[in-house]
Amino acid sequence: MTTKISRNGIGLAAALSTIIVLFDTAPAAVFAFKIDNAATNGGAPDDDGQSFQQLWTNPVNWTLVSGEDDGLNGFPDGEDTFTIDRSSLINNSTRLTNEGVTIGTIAKITGTGTGNQDIVFKHGGDNTIVDLNLLESPLPFHIRQERDRSLTIEGIVSGPGSLLLSRSGGFSDGVDEDELIIITGDAPNTITGDIRLFNDNRNADNPQPSYWVADKVGAFGQAPQLTLEGRPGLGGGIASLRITANAIGGEGAIDDDATAVFIGAKGVFNMDTGVNEFIGEGLLQIDIEGTGTYTPVPNGTYTNAEDWIIGEGTVTVGAPTVDLAITAIDYTTDVNGTTLSLTWNSAPGRIYAVRYSTDLENWDFDLDDGIIGEAGESTTFEVNLADFPEMAAESKVFFRVEEAISVGQ
Repeated sequence: MTTKISRNGIGLAAALSTIIVLFDTAPAAVFAFKIDNAATNGGAPDDDGQSFQQLWTNPVNWTLVSGEDDGLNGFPDGEDTFTIDRSSLINNSTRLTNEGVTIGTIAKITGTGTGNQDIVFKHGGDNTIVDLNLLESPLPFHIRQERDRSLTIEGIVSGPGSLLLSRSGGFSDGVDEDELIIITGDAPNTITGDIRLFNDNRNADNPQPSYWVADKVGAFGQAPQLTLEGRPGLGGGIASLRITANAIGGEGAIDDDATAVFIGAKGVFNMDTGVNEFIGEGLLQIDIEGTGTYTPVPNGTYTNAEDWIIGEGTVTVGAPTVDLAITAIDYTTDVNGTTLSLTWNSAPGRIYAVRYSTDLENWDFDLDDGIIGEAGESTTFEVNLADFPEMAAESKVFFRVEEAISVGQ
């Protein structure tokens, strides 16, 4: 059967209106966690919630605020979002857990924290949080990943609140290197509260590691403090943060101006090959033995010769003090054409672009916008001008160098 749509205005409008009605979809659900349903333990603020946990998959613990339940199951998952506001609680004796069930993906979580296992991913499969919005509260929002599973936060971590990501599971068969807590995605996070990555495993006979991965530029947002630590002593395993060679340069997971980094007990940076992470002057301090006293790391570039770095990348403490500028220009002409050589002061691992202009106004033309800063204090870039014939007819051509990526932006 063929249906004809009239081309006059009225007929077309009616047809389009019909299409919109047929294909309109209800928005995913917004749930609220029922705080008035939270158990108490005589007002004890330090109870871990073990006996008072609220099951994620129990609909009685949720209120549907708006939209259509993605899974038609009475609890948030898939494209659903939820809020969890515990500011009215007088104690910490509750936690939200997915006991025995894999939630899979949850589109967004917005909440305040008690600092005491606000969400425990437990006994299920791997789970994903897309966006995480942390509201300001006296204690951090605490997400605990338990046992042998992975957790991915792949959207935007935002808000003025603080975040605690912990790994626990000393009672399981161990944590493997592919069991990760991953902070990933295409856009920088914007969180302005502190972030703590904590290995809570404690097994004196077999200390278990914890593995975090920062897989994007700006992974830690504008956090004023990032702490990486495990438990001190024989029972604690290492807390490993891997900073990857992400798609747009590999550097900048940590904002070198905004974030002070504390590497505590058993903490270690695992740096991918080619990554050079910048941390501002005076903003990196270490106490990997867990003595309680942190020592500032002097300015300089550090490799895996240090006991707090593994992998083939580097960490540079302290930003360059001189302005970016071209310091040398050379031309070499031979049978292959004319080679232009530019040298400028640089920092290892940062990404630079060389642009040119014929009028000092339009700088939209690139010679290369992905030049990685060389080891040392300068970088030299060469290009055969025969590859840019549009410059041959110009009497004057101007060049400039700029950072293609601002670290942590």
